[in-house]
Amino acid sequence: MSIVISAAGLYTPKESISNDELVASFNQYVDDFNADNSESIAEGFVDELVHSSSAFIEKASGIKSRFFI
Repeated sequence: MSIVISAAGLYTPKESISNDELVASFNQYVDDFNADNSESIAEGFVDELVHSSSAFIEKASGIKSRFFI
């Protein structure tokens, strides 16, 4: 029995998200988390989350946008 690669393909989803869109969503989550946990943050039981930026993501990963399904 021999094994043969008979085809190869590439698929790129239609949906994509930019770093700016990703950061806007993440920063909204950070704001909501910090508001919901403000008492625990003030008492030192929970660490406050900090905002991110598009520049940080690009510098850390080299990614400017990504596709998703």
